[in-house]
Amino acid sequence: MNKRAVILFAFVGVLIISAAGYFGFSSSKVPEATPTPQTVSVTRCDVEQTVTAPGNLVNVNQAEVNMPTDGRIASVNVRVGDKVLAGQILAELDPVTTTQAQLDLLEAEKELDTLQKRRTALDYPRATNDFIKDLRRQIKAAKQTVSELNDAAKKAEDAMIKSQLLASLSTAKENLKNLESKLNWYTSKPTENDVVAADSELALAQAKYDAAKAVLESLEIKAPFAGIVFEVSAEVGQTYHAEATLFTIGDPKALEVIANITEEDYPIVSAGQSVEVYFDARPEVTVKGKVERIIPKRIEGDRPLYNIYVSLNEIPDGLADGMTSDTAITIAKHEGVLCLPRAVVRASSGDITTVKVWDGVQELTQEIMLGLRGDTYVEIVSGLNESQQVITR
Repeated sequence: MNKRAVILFAFVGVLIISAAGYFGFSSSKVPEATPTPQTVSVTRCDVEQTVTAPGNLVNVNQAEVNMPTDGRIASVNVRVGDKVLAGQILAELDPVTTTQAQLDLLEAEKELDTLQKRRTALDYPRATNDFIKDLRRQIKAAKQTVSELNDAAKKAEDAMIKSQLLASLSTAKENLKNLESKLNWYTSKPTENDVVAADSELALAQAKYDAAKAVLESLEIKAPFAGIVFEVSAEVGQTYHAEATLFTIGDPKALEVIANITEEDYPIVSAGQSVEVYFDARPEVTVKGKVERIIPKRIEGDRPLYNIYVSLNEIPDGLADGMTSDTAITIAKHEGVLCLPRAVVRASSGDITTVKVWDGVQELTQEIMLGLRGDTYVEIVSGLNESQQVITR
């Protein structure tokens, strides 16, 4: 065999040995296991659907204090920012403006006092026993006088004397009649008509007094409720017409949120729904409340928006009229239900969809029924059990 043939056979041998080694190694290699995918566990949670509504705080207990009548301001007792109590005097009018009202009240008070005493007297005896006894003695003496004068006049022969006696007798009879009438009144009780008349007079006098007092009090410029002085327009020495605004008073804790919702959200928002409100001025605070009122009128502007009013369960310190807010309105909430993160469930418009489930060895396709689609989680009505692992990719 020549040298060239030997080299050729050697080369072919090497190829055969290499191929045998390769196929022998491949047949003995262990198959790789399927890698474990990234999963999330089916858990129980609260699934909540909300609508966000930006807005701001508004004061809902603010009132203007007006000038009660034409007149001049004599003094101003408060400044902007002062705290005031209900009924506190904010300003005083010139005495000239109030003098007639004060006189009218004094006159009405005097009349009322007189009639109250007269009415009270009807509930008690009209005279004491001693007074009645003395009156009876006067009547007895008067009768005696009448009798004596009558006898003397009958016996008198002189015409002049008889005339004088008859004149005296007439006077004595009139005096007796008055005394007897007086005794009858003091010993009798008031009639029903007397009581009714006295009550009517007293009621009328009371009404006049109340009216006079109301007029005078209306001339006192008072705070209508406890709060803060927001504005002061009154100036000492200035004359104002009736109903001119002098002060603006507000309760700093009487705050609500006015927020706006979109046209798409309007049909699903209703009064009474619970809310959580967040404030830029107090980012660490979350205040609960509810939708109080919905205004069915579009706000002027480029976007179709509608105002709603939100009442707050509490008013934390540091909040004031005009501050910005964000309101999360709870449209629906299911508590303690099976759920998955919303990003894991690729749902269509229907309630039935599929997910990939990892059983520890392989991927399985599982059909599930969805319930409430929340902002963060989706409710699983059926098709999965708690703790099952759902593939996230």
